Amino acid sequence: MSIKTLGAALLPLVFAAGVARADGPNELFWVKPSAKSPEQVVAAIKRYVEDRKWLYLAEFKVKGGQVTAVKICNPAVGKDVFAAGTHVAAMMPCGNLAVYDEGGTKVAMLHPKFMTVLNPDPNLERAVRELAPLFESMLAEVAN
Repeated sequence: MSIKTLGAALLPLVFAAGVARADGPNELFWVKPSAKSPEQVVAAIKRYVEDRKWLYLAEFKVKGGQVTAVKICNPAVGKDVFAAGTHVAAMMPCGNLAVYDEGGTKVAMLHPKFMTVLNPDPNLERAVRELAPLFESMLAEVAN
């Protein structure tokens, strides 16, 4: 049996087991509610990042303007990220957020450990250990 045939045979089992489903947030996402408007949360993220001399890379509207995607970077972990291989730059920036209204404002952030899921490497694990508490603190402050 070829790999292609085996893959085609196993694909329905993967979907049936729920491995390939995306029902909602899991441990790779932080989702925080906020009493602020989405615009206020985005502005708070920008201030927070700039005050700490991180990089505020981009903000843009998606889903017909209903969601603001925000890209940030903490350059201090760059050395660890690139030590895992130049190809890992495809996962950058390490800070990916979405701000939206879903029965109230929510800010969702991709947990930086997504990088170690996609590319297990001790350098990335070190970067995640440094980034996770910094990003968690940022989310708590900008959402409040």
